[in-house]
Amino acid sequence: MSRSLVCVCNMVTEKEILAALKKGARSTSDIQQATKAGTSCGKCLMTIDRIVEEFLSQQPADPQQRIEFDK
Repeated sequence: MSRSLVCVCNMVTEKEILAALKKGARSTSDIQQATKAGTSCGKCLMTIDRIVEEFLSQQPADPQQRIEFDK
């Protein structure tokens, strides 16, 4: 786990973002609300997107997740 600074404006590290994801954050918007990362200049948003995407891709599928079918 990296301790690198992701959001310089709000001093948010990758470790803090991963902690928010482990607590239930599931999107960049969730990360912004939980940590304030990406809420100032926005330069780190692509990095946050990548961290979220990588984290979620490593999680097992939720068997209780509802599937929406096109009508």
